[in-house]
Amino acid sequence: MALKLRNEVYWLDVQINGKRIRESLKTGDKAAAKQAHDMRVGELWRVGVLKERPKCTFGQACDRWLIEKAGKRSIETDKLRIGLIKPKLGARQLSEITRERVEKILPKDAKPATRNRYRALIRSILKAAEREWDLIDRAPFIKAERENNKRETFLTREQAEALLANLLPKYRPAVRFAMLTGLRRANVLGLRWDAVNLEAATAKVAPEDAKGGKQIVVPLNEAAVALLKALPHRHGSVFGIAHISRSVWQSACEKAGVPGFRFHDLRHTWASWHAQAGTPIQVLQELGGWASHSMVQRYVAFAPSHLAAAAERINF
Repeated sequence: MALKLRNEVYWLDVQINGKRIRESLKTGDKAAAKQAHDMRVGELWRVGVLKERPKCTFGQACDRWLIEKAGKRSIETDKLRIGLIKPKLGARQLSEITRERVEKILPKDAKPATRNRYRALIRSILKAAEREWDLIDRAPFIKAERENNKRETFLTREQAEALLANLLPKYRPAVRFAMLTGLRRANVLGLRWDAVNLEAATAKVAPEDAKGGKQIVVPLNEAAVALLKALPHRHGSVFGIAHISRSVWQSACEKAGVPGFRFHDLRHTWASWHAQAGTPIQVLQELGGWASHSMVQRYVAFAPSHLAAAAERINF
């Protein structure tokens, strides 16, 4: 076995049929590199010596994907989805994977958006098998199904207070903070005191924790600052909770008269309240850390004054 570590990444260095082959194994983990090395040498031997295209199961392709994409931000999500896909497709040769077979293994009771995430992952693995690993001639076309993206749920002030009242006291500060800042659940529950500056009234979301991959500096209004100052401790995790269980959340939402409301809808609530208060769309985009103007445009509907002001510019 010829493994070489260069700049914290392992490389393969072998002689196949008199030809020296050096390739990055795209991982700094030695165990993973050994696994990738053995898989790749086997492929090179079959292609270079036996003159055949290497056979590979979908399960083996999934293993290779997890090794080579270990630095991917969503790799943990990929692991979970692959864990559900492999028992159904893993034993199949890549050449046997068709659109019809993929459709059969997708969860029937899941939402279109969820099924599309599975399709996207399978499509990415098959494209890598075609374009990067040269294991198949052509990846099958896997079409996404239509999603209903018009769902925009937000709370009134009264519903928000009702939701808070039906939550256990230990959860209320985090949920109210989400309503006041528009931060995503992971950023709220993962917030630590070393990222908070009460004097400057700001909180920072590190690039690796931000959906867009860029640091977000969140301005805190007076209510958010007062909420944080009222907390009993100033070290470690700000809110002291790692998660809110689904059953607890759903129970509180049903009692508050908003069944089906999601934690992420608190972000929609915050944005909608801003739009109703007349916050310019460009400012709202920056406050919320959205990557594009179109992602914020949906909230214009909640701010008729935004259009009314524009209409008044033309008079006859």
